[in-house]
Amino acid sequence: MFDTITAPRAKRRGGTSMAVSILLHGLVVGAAFLLAYARAHMPKTKEVEVAVAFRPPPPPPPPPPPPASRKPKTPRTERIKPKVPPTAVIQPKEIPKIEEKPPEVEPEEDEGPDEGVEGGVVGGVVGGVVGGQIGGQVGTGTGPIEFNDTMTPPNKLGGPDPQYTSQALEREVEGLMIVKCVVSTQGAVRNCRVLKSLPFMDRAVIEALEHRRYSPALLRGQPIEVDYTFKIKLTLPR
Repeated sequence: MFDTITAPRAKRRGGTSMAVSILLHGLVVGAAFLLAYARAHMPKTKEVEVAVAFRPPPPPPPPPPPPASRKPKTPRTERIKPKVPPTAVIQPKEIPKIEEKPPEVEPEEDEGPDEGVEGGVVGGVVGGVVGGQIGGQVGTGTGPIEFNDTMTPPNKLGGPDPQYTSQALEREVEGLMIVKCVVSTQGAVRNCRVLKSLPFMDRAVIEALEHRRYSPALLRGQPIEVDYTFKIKLTLPR
């Protein structure tokens, strides 16, 4: 009676364990397959080559120079002065007389007359002006005197400046003119001569100078008529 009841239950347990074991084997095989597939398709990492340069260590510093050897000081040898025996001084009985010569008198040279200046006259005054008269005053000679560094130059007191001519403006004339004129003791300008000219400006510069008024040149504080050189610089109006 009990055999007929327990037989079918044993068959049912065996079939269930078989199915569980097959399922477990299938999971293991599937997991192994997935792991192998993942390894096969994983990206390969590239190896980076790093260049390593080997540098030799720096050379050791040179050894310090040896200290300069000092020369041994040579002992100074003191010079031994020979002893000179004292000589006996014999005083003469009679002192010889020395004849004194009278001082020699040099002959005086006769000084001639003072050397004059070329062009001067006998009886003239030292520092006078060539061409002057004996006993006359400064500036009262026959004509004007060339101006030099010993004189005080004339100073402009008033008068016009040179005006540009139309021809000089058209040609844009510029530069330095040198004109020599006589400046009288009253400061008047006359007798002008052009030494260095500029185109179309000689007449205009001379007319401007002759209409000016200057203080006279002075020699030793006195007015004198001189032949004076004017330097006129002309620049175009801006």
